[in-house]
Amino acid sequence: MVEALQKTTQRKRATEPNGRLRLKTSGLRQRAWWILRNRKETTLEGLMNTLNDGQQKDALSNVGKYLRALERAGILSRAAQRVPGTSLTSNGHIRYHLVIDCGMEAPVWRISRKEIFAPSTGIAYPLGGRNE
Repeated sequence: MVEALQKTTQRKRATEPNGRLRLKTSGLRQRAWWILRNRKETTLEGLMNTLNDGQQKDALSNVGKYLRALERAGILSRAAQRVPGTSLTSNGHIRYHLVIDCGMEAPVWRISRKEIFAPSTGIAYPLGGRNE
């Protein structure tokens, strides 16, 4: 049991062909962060089209809450205009822009401390906005 816990807490690193180290991402939020860093702009629906493989329970809600927490911390911002939706009565999809690139490792949402912690930089971003 202890060995299994230690294996899950270790970070997996892989070497790319050019010799650079990179993290192997496995969790839904880590993969969402990787896509956010590469695209610099995305929608929740765009992320779900790329990420959702049906293995996660309520992946849409999970990633949506994570994006809103990153927005409240100032790491992401909402665009003024929405991307048009596919439905006739759709209000469109919210576009998120990456404002602060916190590094290779995905920021961790610490709900109890009301902050986002960036392990790559060691910086904690307090959550601002409503309900705080």
